Parts: sequence; structure tokens; C-alpha cells
Amino acid sequence: MDKVTLTINARKLMKGVSDLPGIPGIVSQVISLLDNPDADPDKIADLILSDQVLAARVLWVVNSPLFRVATEITSVKRALLHIGFQAIRELILTRYFVDAFKNLEQPFDIKVFWLHSFNVGAVSRLVAGKVGYRDSEKAYLAGIVHDIGKVFLGHYLRKEYGEMLAGVNGTRYRTYEAEQEFFGTTHSEVGLCLAQRWNFPPDYCDIISYHHTSELAILDPILTAIVSLSDFFCLNHDASNGEIGELAIQATRSEENAWRVLNQLSNRPLEKDIPAFFATLSDGYAEIADEVDVLIRVLTRD
Repeated sequence: MDKVTLTINARKLMKGVSDLPGIPGIVSQVISLLDNPDADPDKIADLILSDQVLAARVLWVVNSPLFRVATEITSVKRALLHIGFQAIRELILTRYFVDAFKNLEQPFDIKVFWLHSFNVGAVSRLVAGKVGYRDSEKAYLAGIVHDIGKVFLGHYLRKEYGEMLAGVNGTRYRTYEAEQEFFGTTHSEVGLCLAQRWNFPPDYCDIISYHHTSELAILDPILTAIVSLSDFFCLNHDASNGEIGELAIQATRSEENAWRVLNQLSNRPLEKDIPAFFATLSDGYAEIADEVDVLIRVLTRD
């Protein structure tokens, strides 16, 4: 089934759904300011303080075990200066991303979903550094949001999605392959529709849409390749109980293309093949997983 048809089918699934979770407008305004490294901290702090819920969340997360501050931070401006614009941008986006789907019933373990998403984000940041990609924080956020279509399918088609998952459990079927057979679309196209509805930047929409078909990526092929391989690494790491030797899940055309793109566009020399490359990532994965576990506990706490 071609990409256009998959996307049309995704739009049909979403048509008429009026209770989709959203991201508050104030968040978009704050993120826009935080994207500018020369922005005035006072102006950003005032904007955050105009929304009491947002201000409280920023201060709570900054004072959480995630940042291990020596003394409590009670000023939004001090929080901005202490951990930086990028870190504030990340925690606001990720907190609201988690909150958007926090109370939606799913046929799968939502904590496992978040763990995978944030692990992919952290590994994407690591891979970005290894290949000399210009914006490792962008890689981190792209990795986190790559699977957002799953939470829509899981909630709004809960019974059918649960049956699909039960049917492929213990088989070699990849989730997106089963989704295409069951629904005529996949979480990639559904995620694209969600991202467009939330006014995500075009690069993120492209990565969400093509992370399982990286050979079709247009706007940022190397970042799509980074997220595709990071997702594949995390799936294999879990499937192989933490040891990456022979791949437990075999590479598809998408991952093979992602590896070619990484080799062609990387600013640094890479290993001879995907397993050798993954072996270099495995050493730091335990530490990444521990940090992500702390992050998830912080972000999912009321």
C-alpha cells in the first residue's frame, strides 16, 4: 500500500474525533521564545508566570531528582538561568506531551510506551553526537515523539488495537506491519496527522511520518535515519535482554537505508555495519535507561 493511501486512511480514522488532546497555546508561545538563545529571560519568565499551572510545573520539575539542585529554586527566572533555555524547552514539551495522553485508557502498558519513547530520544541524542549532527537536542525531541500515533490508535480504537497486539504477540511481525493489515494505515501516518494538528515544525512531522520508511524522508534525511536506527536499537536491546550481538529483530529496507544515509552524511567515520555500530551504543545504554526511568517517574507524577 503506498504512502498516500496510508495517509488518506489515517485522516479518515481521525475524522470526527472531537476530543483529541491538545497542547495549550501558551506552551507554543514559550517554546517559540526559548528557541531564540538571545531571548530576554525576564520576558520568558513573565510569560511562564502568566500561566500558574505552567509555572508550577516548571518549578516542580526543576526541583525534582532529575536536576539535583543543591537548594530549592523558587524563581522561574532563576530556573531558566540555572538549567538553560534548552533544558526548560525540553521539560515543558515533554511534560505536556505526556500529560496530553496521561489519562487515556490503552490496551498496552503506557509506562512501557513512555520508556521506549524516551529511550529512543536519549539514544537519538547519543547517535547525533557520534555522527556530528548539528542539533542533538532536536534529535532527542524527535526521538521522543516518533511513536505518538500509537497512543491515538490504542485509545480511539482500543478494542481493535488490543486484538491486533494479541495476534502478533510472540511472532516476528513488526507493529507497523500489523497496523497496516488491520487498519489500512500505521502509527506513522496517524502520528503525522496528530503532529500537523498540533502545529509541529515540518521536520518533526516528516520524521514521525517516515521513521519506518526512512528511504522516503525529504526534509531531514539524516535525522530521520538517526531516529530510525535508534528506534531499531532500542527494540533490539529489549528483545535481546540487553546484549546486542546478532540482531534479534532483523533490519528492514528502512533500517538498511538509514544506515546508508548515516554513512553518507556523517561527519565522522562509522563502524563497518549496524551490529558493530550498535555494540558501541550498548556500553552507555544502562546509564541511559536509569536516567530515563527517573525522568518518567518525574513526568508522570501528578
